[in-house]
Amino acid sequence: MKKLLLILLLHSCITSPLHAGTTKSVRLVLPPQPSQVVENIGRVFARQVQQRCEAKVVTSGDAPLVVELTVKPGLGSEGFRIEDRQSGGTRIVGNDERGVLYGVGKFLHTSRYDQGGFTAGTWRGTSVPQEPIRGIYFATHFHNFYHDAPVEEVQRYVEDLGLWGFNAIAFWYDMHHFDGADDPKAVAFRDRLHAICATAKSIGLNVAVGVIANEAYNNSPARLRADTSGQRGGWYDCAVCPSKAGGMEYILRVLGEEFDWCADLKPRYVWIWPYDQGGCGCAQCRPWGSNGFLKAAEPVASLARKKLPGTKIILSTWFFNEGEWQGLHKAFAAKQPWADFILAEGTTRPMPGKLPMVGFPEISMHETFPWGGFGATPLPRRAQSQWEAVKRHSSGGFPYSEGIYDDITKAVASQLYWDDRPAAETLREYAAFEFSPEVADEIVNVIATLERNHHWRWWPGELEGVKLDLNWFPSRGARPQADPGAEEAYATMKQVDARLSPQARRSWRWRLLYLRALLDAELKANGGKPNDRCKEAFAELIKIYHAENANPAVRPPLP
Repeated sequence: MKKLLLILLLHSCITSPLHAGTTKSVRLVLPPQPSQVVENIGRVFARQVQQRCEAKVVTSGDAPLVVELTVKPGLGSEGFRIEDRQSGGTRIVGNDERGVLYGVGKFLHTSRYDQGGFTAGTWRGTSVPQEPIRGIYFATHFHNFYHDAPVEEVQRYVEDLGLWGFNAIAFWYDMHHFDGADDPKAVAFRDRLHAICATAKSIGLNVAVGVIANEAYNNSPARLRADTSGQRGGWYDCAVCPSKAGGMEYILRVLGEEFDWCADLKPRYVWIWPYDQGGCGCAQCRPWGSNGFLKAAEPVASLARKKLPGTKIILSTWFFNEGEWQGLHKAFAAKQPWADFILAEGTTRPMPGKLPMVGFPEISMHETFPWGGFGATPLPRRAQSQWEAVKRHSSGGFPYSEGIYDDITKAVASQLYWDDRPAAETLREYAAFEFSPEVADEIVNVIATLERNHHWRWWPGELEGVKLDLNWFPSRGARPQADPGAEEAYATMKQVDARLSPQARRSWRWRLLYLRALLDAELKANGGKPNDRCKEAFAELIKIYHAENANPAVRPPLP
């Protein structure tokens, strides 16, 4: 009998799909009397494990693997340490609640999910972030993913980004769509934004609120409207002139209502924006950036501080010309600066008032139109180059994102802000985490090909209707390019697809990357024009993005 049991036991070990160190049960141990934020981080841990493999996460009883979360100050702000537990398993120590989040992220990112269960990562050590501001800006407009996807999907995405080390989510409540704060569509939009930001707060992240210095609703009084000669970039005719009698009162009233609405989110930052959209070209306001903008922005900043205690003001210099830069220097030399940070991108010039600089790198629209229309847009080398140019002068930044297709570049940016980590290292960790360590090197090579072949695409006829409201079509007339290696990259992706776990193969991240490789190869083979396989890929992308009703600028170009 004992011999039979031994044979059965050996047989079960030989035929089990689990690899050494792999488990289907993980016990998560929280600190005694955990805060709500730490409890929420525990739920994020469980979701990540359970959506990626067959393992279950429990909080009581026995399990082959124990993962313990604890908070212990002394590591450095937002830092973490991962270590072995004396009684077995892994302990994740956070300097604070955010440190716990980032430690959980590192542990998850260095574990694996493709061997029949969960295999705990072996990374051990201490890590503390380098830059204080590691944000991401969600452009919630044009009915893109952030604007139209089920809010639960956007909330889960916020959690995913938090695990990569971001510490702030920024949004802009764009008023020009609505006829006042009580417009039912405005109320619904604010509810959506609030739900997204509440998720960020629930795991310990900051919230940043963007406003235009002369912002207005669609039904702003015609007598108060700004002179259109002051526009640069995007523009809507409802903007208000702060120099007209009643103009500043209108601006402070509508922005004050917005600050009241978001007060419970306790925004850490308020951005005040000059152009794109915004500005006024009247005699009293020009030059806008160093005159009317400052006249409007200073009282807006004062109002924000009054209604949102503890908030920091980030003053944007977007689209400033040299004269406006010099004007801002003079204004902040004449009296104590009333801002806390200057938002600027691609410059190493000294900041006005010797204030710290915050970046705003564009990671979504570079040489692609429609934005995200051809699947994933990994630009790791470009992101690293952008950071290398400014890192000695920057306190971090808020990359500009139009959707989820730039997810790989977001991960790279987060780690550049964290500790200047080389993009190549982040790419491999990303690929191993999202897909499998067994295929990570192959995927990193494919990403290099996709970035090398990233360029404008255009074809006459069917694509002509893809344009912004302002009839801007940046890729018009672009010619097909050589796209070296596109066929090989797609062939690699087909081979990798067959080796992935079911969970990884079904994930939207894999599909976006796979479809991008497919589209590069098919468009190359077809002289730059879409064939039926391309149209099927466009249709799948539309479904992933929830872009059925999107503006053509953010809708994959399915005829």
